[in-house]
Amino acid sequence: TAGDLTKNAYLKKGEIIRVDKKKEFFTLYFDVARAMAGDPAENILLEDEDQIVIHSLYEEKWKETASVSGEVKKPGEFVLTEKMRVSDLLFKAGGQTRDTLLDEAELYRTDWKTKKTTLLKVNLGGALAGNLADNLELRDLDRLVIHSLWEKVYKKNVAIEGDVLKPGVYPLAEPMMVRNLVFAAGNVLESASLEEAEISSRIVDKDNRAMVVHRQINLGKKYATFSGKLKYPGRYVISKGEKLSTVIERAGGYTDDAYLRGAWFTRESVRAMQQKGLTEMADRMERELLSGGNISTSTSAEEVAAKKAELEQKKHFVGYLRGLKATGRMTIRLAHLRLLKGSEYDIELEDGDSLFIPPSNNVVNVTGSVMSQGSYIYSNRMDYQDYIDLTGGYAKYADTDNTFVLKVDGSARKLSRGLFNWSSSRSRWELAGFEQEVRTIEPGDTIVVPEKVEKIAWLREIKDITQILMNSAVTAGVFKALF
Repeated sequence: TAGDLTKNAYLKKGEIIRVDKKKEFFTLYFDVARAMAGDPAENILLEDEDQIVIHSLYEEKWKETASVSGEVKKPGEFVLTEKMRVSDLLFKAGGQTRDTLLDEAELYRTDWKTKKTTLLKVNLGGALAGNLADNLELRDLDRLVIHSLWEKVYKKNVAIEGDVLKPGVYPLAEPMMVRNLVFAAGNVLESASLEEAEISSRIVDKDNRAMVVHRQINLGKKYATFSGKLKYPGRYVISKGEKLSTVIERAGGYTDDAYLRGAWFTRESVRAMQQKGLTEMADRMERELLSGGNISTSTSAEEVAAKKAELEQKKHFVGYLRGLKATGRMTIRLAHLRLLKGSEYDIELEDGDSLFIPPSNNVVNVTGSVMSQGSYIYSNRMDYQDYIDLTGGYAKYADTDNTFVLKVDGSARKLSRGLFNWSSSRSRWELAGFEQEVRTIEPGDTIVVPEKVEKIAWLREIKDITQILMNSAVTAGVFKALF
């Protein structure tokens, strides 16, 4: 009736506390296990007012435990079970965290008699993988300490004080410039003196002595970022009138694997101008396309449905134009510094200019209205049509007359197979326009096959729609099929 014994019941000895006729207490002892088995000698007949006491096995022997601390989800002390190992203790503690250092953990083992503690090194990754040499069997009073990955990563900090919105200590990121730290601190206040700022750095000399070095900087100076395949990429202070070739020279020149044709040069003032142009174009398209779509004048349900579908397509097109973000890229042509100096592309730099020189490229991309868009290994024996053939050919609504290429230098050109082009819309051969059309494909180029506007009636109303899409692709650096 007492609900049976618990798992921690001590089965060798139980007590019956009995009261005799003189109201005095005395104790009878019995073997609990044998009594439960029905042994008449131990299964004593109970009397009125008897009290039965079943003891815990831990009253004869202490409760054995092992503990874990550090990078586990539930650190603490746990009851040690038979043949319990390191991985079992981790499981009881909820498992390791994402910052757990698996290479090395520490197991402190204490002898309960001598109180002497020894240290064992544990490869936690091996223990979790089931390697018995690492997955040690635990003993009473074992203490497992699990470390964090951050203990092997030196936390670098930088501080900013003075006339900024949020002075304080910030983590040092890679790469991090003065401008990044000022921005993280909420930027300078109006009272800040940009010409007089100071950087204090703690350095250690060759004799292992620490010292503080102070440097004066001018936050109002102009900077340009040069990255990629240069010998010394980085952020450079530029003076008024300084040319592109000069800073490339300061950056050590090009590396051997620099792909000069693919140089990516951006300028903030150009980006702002491009973005303004995209916005104005989107505004114009919205006015032209959405002004005359009065559905209420339609006479039938079919007309209403058609006009609704057309209106949604127009909104989608305008939304696409509004979503374009200008890159600010300018087309430049880099060459050996001896040839670049004094050329029209040796431009004067402005604050915030950025130059990225990619590594050598051996891929040509094909996108748009083809059977299978993809990237293909460049060959100087192939023209644009060969690459289109590799995709499986043109799709059903491909506008083959207006295929163009986004050149690796950031420009765009109509594509031509030679002196004459076949015009499918006019069913005749026409002379190619050499000023706008090219046939040469270079590594890094993207061949774009637009869809015919004829399949969507309202698109035919837009003058120079292909030119609009091509210019948009150049400005935003991306081309996407719209419908």
